[in-house]
Amino acid sequence: MKFTIFGASGGTGLQLIDQAIIKGHTVKASVRAADRIPFTREGLTVVEGNVFSEEDVGSAVEGQDAVFVALGATAGSPSDLCLRGTRSIVNAMRRHKVKRLVVLTGFGTSRESRNQLGIGMRMIVKLVSLITFREFYDKERQDGIVRKSGLDWTIVQPSRLTNEPGKGRYKHGAFTPSMLAKISRDDVARFMIDSVEHARYIKQSSFIHD
Repeated sequence: MKFTIFGASGGTGLQLIDQAIIKGHTVKASVRAADRIPFTREGLTVVEGNVFSEEDVGSAVEGQDAVFVALGATAGSPSDLCLRGTRSIVNAMRRHKVKRLVVLTGFGTSRESRNQLGIGMRMIVKLVSLITFREFYDKERQDGIVRKSGLDWTIVQPSRLTNEPGKGRYKHGAFTPSMLAKISRDDVARFMIDSVEHARYIKQSSFIHD
């Protein structure tokens, strides 16, 4: 399959590239600067572009089978990076008739999914939202854009992300995770690719932890 990855230079984005190539897919990695991808792979094309530019985004998604979004705020990035970037991606996908979209958001950043949590976890999510207000609010609005997109979307909401090696097994779906739950970026990337390969969680969100 032909994939495009936005946020490709981040920790999860790099895992998405590596795992997709290993599984025999071809990848377009959309980044602000090509040197942000620290490796080359057969089947990987690195494209420079601005995620706020629908022309740049359109070039990256045209003719692809699926799009992965792993955008995240970094020092100096706009406070609405995920909202504006995802809106640009959604518009370009509609224009080029690319339907499959998998978006990495944050734990509890979906109002709908928060209703599945117990009172203790909802209180923790509320505390996190207050501490990381800018990032949390941006992810919450990103979630809304995806749900209203009309595309075949999947929203992935991981527990605390780590850089540990993946275990290759994890819990996913609608459930109340432990307060100490965590998940490696390796396993998150594996789950995101699997959801496309096996057409899982279409128009649904999923928590995930190990």
